[in-house]
Amino acid sequence: MSSYIIVGAGVFGVSNAYHLKRQIPSASVTLIDRTDPPCPIAASHDINKIVRADYEDIFYCSLGLETLHAWKTDPFFNQWFHPAGLLTVTDGKSRLIEKILENLEKLDAKSGADSFTPREISAKFDGIFSDMRLRPDDKLLFNHSAGIAEAEKALSATIQACMHLGVRYVAAPVSRLIINDKVCEGVQTDDGRTLSAENIILSTGAATAKLIADSAPQQAELQVGPRITARAVCCAAVQLDEQQVRKFKKVPAVAHHAGGTQGETMPPVDGLLKFISDISFQNTAFHPESGQQISVPFTDQRKSQWTSPEYIPSELKEDLDNVIKSLYGKKASGLKTTTMRLCWDGITPDNNWFICPHPRCANLFVATAGSFHGWKFLPIVGRYVVQMLQGTLGEDMVQRWSWDRPLHSYPDPDRPNREWQDIKIEGASKL
Repeated sequence: MSSYIIVGAGVFGVSNAYHLKRQIPSASVTLIDRTDPPCPIAASHDINKIVRADYEDIFYCSLGLETLHAWKTDPFFNQWFHPAGLLTVTDGKSRLIEKILENLEKLDAKSGADSFTPREISAKFDGIFSDMRLRPDDKLLFNHSAGIAEAEKALSATIQACMHLGVRYVAAPVSRLIINDKVCEGVQTDDGRTLSAENIILSTGAATAKLIADSAPQQAELQVGPRITARAVCCAAVQLDEQQVRKFKKVPAVAHHAGGTQGETMPPVDGLLKFISDISFQNTAFHPESGQQISVPFTDQRKSQWTSPEYIPSELKEDLDNVIKSLYGKKASGLKTTTMRLCWDGITPDNNWFICPHPRCANLFVATAGSFHGWKFLPIVGRYVVQMLQGTLGEDMVQRWSWDRPLHSYPDPDRPNREWQDIKIEGASKL
């Protein structure tokens, strides 16, 4: 009987466990994460997430259509999906919208995707965006086929489905991988337990680089290096009253990337209206055992789970305030942030994930680095991880998601050279 330990119960790890146990019922599958499920500081633990196929890369556009189909037609996942549509806003110089439309047309999926001008926004969506901050040459695209999913509920339900299938869930922080002679044999937890399996799969997101460095600090050839960087964005949630719920309940998801605004919002779930500032930052620190500079998520959990705004630095609050005002203008009057969090993910230079064997450590596999666009693939990404484990993954995906692929930087204004230590902190405690 084959045995697997999946480290990390976020979207990659849970989807992998779900598909692995469904395809190989006899397999021994252990899913391990820091807390009882779902882990509240994981990027996958959230109010809601946008589910879209609107990509300028036709590969992810096609994959997005596949996951949208699953959200809409699979009775298990459909219960958490809402077909709200997605409004994308870019500046006049960007060709993102044109590229999205080209890809959708090539994939015979353009129906329901309409572009329009800033002057037309007031007549759409019952006028809710009539005060949106726009310039005359900005571009807008509304895709009716997109939507949102209730993130925490869908993830929790999938974990429960995994356990029903026979997946063993272990709630314990993993302190290190057990690596001997470049063979990964298992993991050790903070409380000293050792878990062993034939296959160890890392779905550890923003924690990947530090975990490998802690596990094999003197083995430079095993290190993550520039492949994955831990970065975070700031999110806010507004608790709406009944009148506000009626006002915002029919809004689409919005991704606004024009005129200095880099942010998103989604329709309310359980009365919570969520906003995201997409301008991310990293937290680079020296790792003395390996001699590396590594960006690491915070060890104190207060900022990485939904918490009081008092723990969030003023500069990040200002970023979110700019997003809210840019989206709704005067219609944001009366919206008061209730809770905030910092959402960490593993980010790659080229926006592609890693779904591959570690080429220099036997029995160790990597399925992670969602790069802030992985969550929507919860229903399907595990299928591709299983194909990788079985050696049947398509060659295009093998090359795209490989450990040693050429890493070409993807130009992204959401990723400035911004360090946590340089962020203006007034009114909040740095952790």
